[in-house]
Amino acid sequence: AAIDFLLLAQGHGCEELEGMCCMNLSDHSESIHRSIQMLKEGVQKLRVEDPWDWLDKL
Repeated sequence: AAIDFLLLAQGHGCEELEGMCCMNLSDHSESIHRSIQMLKEGVQKLRVEDPWDWLDKL
């Protein structure tokens, strides 16, 4: 099944997979890539804050 998925992800259809089990898998690669990009952007926005930082503002 993993080989089928990898081949289908690279654009190879079931007709090219003679003798192999082929599943009907939806192509969600665009949404997966978009989710990864959103995660990367979110990670860049993370920051470490000092819990005593509020004392400086008094």
